[in-house]
Parts: sequence; C-alpha cells; structure tokens
Amino acid sequence: MPSMHPNEPERIKLAQLPTPIITLNNLSRQLNFERLLMKRDDLTGFEVSGNKVRKLEYIVADALANDADTLVTHGGFQSNHCRTTAAIGARVGLRVRLLLRCHDLNVPNDGNLFLDRVFGAKVSLHDPDQYEHSLQKIINSAMDAERAAGHTPYFFPVGASVPLGCWGYIRCMAELVEELGRDNCVDLFCATGSVGTQTGLIIGKTLLNCDKWRIVGVPITDSAKGREKAVRELLRRTIPKYQLEVDEAEVPIELLDGFIGEGYGIPYPEAIETIRLVAQTEGILLDPTYTSKAMTAMISVVKAGGIRKGAIPIFLHTGGAFGLMARRDLFQFHT
Repeated sequence: MPSMHPNEPERIKLAQLPTPIITLNNLSRQLNFERLLMKRDDLTGFEVSGNKVRKLEYIVADALANDADTLVTHGGFQSNHCRTTAAIGARVGLRVRLLLRCHDLNVPNDGNLFLDRVFGAKVSLHDPDQYEHSLQKIINSAMDAERAAGHTPYFFPVGASVPLGCWGYIRCMAELVEELGRDNCVDLFCATGSVGTQTGLIIGKTLLNCDKWRIVGVPITDSAKGREKAVRELLRRTIPKYQLEVDEAEVPIELLDGFIGEGYGIPYPEAIETIRLVAQTEGILLDPTYTSKAMTAMISVVKAGGIRKGAIPIFLHTGGAFGLMARRDLFQFHT
C-alpha cells in the first residue's frame, strides 16, 4: 500500500498485513441477520498479534531513529500492548522495560505476563493505587534507572495511543477501504480503550472521504463521555502535528455506552457468553477485556435493529487470545 499521506512518518514493517476480512456465516444465522463481517486484526502475527503492532510500527521506527536501545512502556499485567512490545523488542534487538499494574504482586505467571518474561522484558509490578496516583513518578524512576545504567530509553504510554501511534489505524482505514470500497455504507465496531485505534480510524475515514462509513467505538475503560473527551484530545494533538486536512470540530465521534460492566478488565456474564458464542459458532477466540465486550455491544445493536439500512456491519477484532488463557477460571465445563 502506498503512503497514506505526504506527512506520514516512517514505519518499520512488523505486522502481517493486510489482515483478512471474513464472513461470520454461522453467527449471522444464529442472530438471524443476513451478513456479519470481521476484520481479523488478531492475525497481525502470532507473538505480536492484535492491534497494537500497527501502532508500534511507527513507534519503534522512531525509537530506532533516535538511537534508543530500550523501550519503556506500561499497562495492566495482562496488557496485550506490553506483550507485543516485549516480542517486538526481542525481534529488533531492543531491551524492554514494562511497568505493570497488578492487584496481586505475587500473581501467577500466565497469559501475557508469562510471555512478557519469556521474551526477556524487565517487568515490575505495581499496586493499582500506586499506579493510579504515582504513575509519572514510576515512569521517571524507570527512565532514570535506565540512563544511570548506560542505556538510552524511549518511552511511550499505554496502547501507544499518541499522535505517532494513530498512524497505525489511519493506515488500517486505507486497508479497509481497499477491501470494502469507499462508497459502500459500512458500520464498523471496535473496542475503545486508550483511544488510539478509534482516533486513527476516524482520521483515516475523514482523509479518505468515506462519508458513508460509521465508526462505532465501545468503551471498555470508562464512560462514553470520558472516552469522547480522550478521542477529542488525541485528535487535537494529532491533526496539527501532521498538518492533516481534517476539521476536528466537524468530526463525529460515536461511542456506545453500557458494555464496560464493573470496570476495565472485569468480565461479566454477557461478555463471557459472547466468548462462548463466537468460539462455538465460528472457532474464533475473543478476550475478556476488550473484544468480548465490544462484540457484545455489536450483537446488541444487531438484535435491536440498529444497523443502518443497507450497511455492511463489520467487527474489528483487535486480538487478546493470550489474555483469555489467563482467565480459565471464568468458564465451567461439564463432562
């Protein structure tokens, strides 16, 4: 795919692209709906699977351009973003330091946390209260320690949701347009956490003049109002930085509230049943933090007749299967 825009920054190829779009035939029949599609961004790779690698193609290119030898980032202890960073660091020869939020500092090595350590990342676990109230101090301490040890660290925040990282999903939008057609009516659903994915899609939609496309984010961290504010802020930082032909004030932001449950990373029965449903009808794994909640929202819209007339509904699968492996406790099986 050619450059998205004259001001698109450099990237290093890390993801297996383009990812396929499939028809969910069995799920469509189960829901009595003509046609549901899924963009398989869980297939951007194996070790580096999921949506984060698209963003990290730009982040890591910038780190290498700045002669960094260490990547420093943070997230939850089952963070897909941190696991992807650990794998990519090993692949390109960079050290990785991860600052992880965890309620149990003796938590078992499982899922993404296990893989972080297998990939050789230096991991530190931090109590949620400490992480919440002293995150900048934790980051500064880690960066100072790396410099004191003679390293050149490069920091980026959770989800790589910074203006540079947004390019991963600006480019993904171009990929989607190639696959589905600019002039088709499309209802695209995605999980919205640190907001870089949805923000990139929104910018890409606007740059490519996809007037008939609808981008629906499903918040999995806080309310729609809070996520809209975060998307607006990232748009305001990204558009002028790269001199993009986008009027931020005119860009619609659509968020579907009510599918967070009790909070980030806390599964709930309907979302667990969605994991079962998609696994047992399509042989596809969702995760308990992001995609199960977002797919629960899309299914709810389908059942309520909320897909626009003539629109192609598509779910953006952003990955997370390794996180699912750490939550076997959520499922009961009878022999």
